[in-house]
Amino acid sequence: MWIEALPSGKYKARERYKDLLTGKVKIVSVTLDKDTAKARKAAAEQLRVRVEKLQDACPDQEITLSELCSLYLAHQQNTKRPQTYQRDQSVIPLVVAALGNDVKANKLSARHIIQSLEKAKSKNTTRNTYLGHIKKMLRWAYQNDYVENILYLDKVKPWPDNRKERIEDKYLTSEELKALLDGMEIYKWKLLTQFLALSGLRIGEAMALQDSDVGECIIVNKTLVLRDGSVSDTAKTGAGNREVFIQEELLPVIKALRKEKKIDQFEKGYRSTKFLFDFAYPAYDVFLKRQSAKIINHRISPHALRHTHVSLLAEQGVSLDVISRRVGHEGSDVTKKIYLHITEKQKERDREKVDKIRLLG
Repeated sequence: MWIEALPSGKYKARERYKDLLTGKVKIVSVTLDKDTAKARKAAAEQLRVRVEKLQDACPDQEITLSELCSLYLAHQQNTKRPQTYQRDQSVIPLVVAALGNDVKANKLSARHIIQSLEKAKSKNTTRNTYLGHIKKMLRWAYQNDYVENILYLDKVKPWPDNRKERIEDKYLTSEELKALLDGMEIYKWKLLTQFLALSGLRIGEAMALQDSDVGECIIVNKTLVLRDGSVSDTAKTGAGNREVFIQEELLPVIKALRKEKKIDQFEKGYRSTKFLFDFAYPAYDVFLKRQSAKIINHRISPHALRHTHVSLLAEQGVSLDVISRRVGHEGSDVTKKIYLHITEKQKERDREKVDKIRLLG
């Protein structure tokens, strides 16, 4: 910074800076009433702020992937739901590290992405997850002028996924659910399993329920963030905020849960909490996976009970629209696939029944 005296008796403080868009050296200035140490200090700060604003308007085309990652995650934290941000926060730095933290974002190519992800000792499903995240970050960078071109992303195709995942593996039949419940060894977790299968709630939605949320209906407007145990003040999706009708079959399960909670609190001597469920998700997750593998030879996660609810309603002839509203789905492919699979099975059974009938004797 340097100071120039003006004919008016005032002073002008000037500073050079590099225009990030053109690469040329330019000058910014501010006018001072006096040339004192205090005035110079204030002028230096004003010039610094002005230069930063000018450079922000023309983002640095030499930004590294590590720097871009920090900017992108800050954006996600301010604009996305906590679950989305936490997922990005846990995955994207790993992808960036695989590609190279110091790699210039504008120098990326399809070949570099493919070779870097193939060097990582990961399954194709993990590589595809990484690829989805890096594409999402780079599209954001392009929209915000941090990179000039992302056409090369079209050249990077997902790796083949050889997993043979059947739609039947995503839910339990009514017979499997009954067998699982009959064989469960811990009563309170048996009740939670019944609750999830009969309500269709996500495990995070159930664990965030307060006693006051459960009356004539279940009010779903919060969710447990499974990664850190915090409770978000909104459901996972917009459609997730909903009222779930408590049918006759679900009511005794809720009463039993409340009774079991009181017994547990009395025996262990701790104060009542505002939550309907007083136990930790990780322990239940492990329990359910072990019990389902042992009892019915079909290892499931708590989320499979939500899919089971969809299948049970479909078996009873409930329409897809009604099911989607009840479980808070805006357009889930899995829900549609389960619904279509169940209805197709029903059509097959109907055809078998008709085939056995002899109408003319």
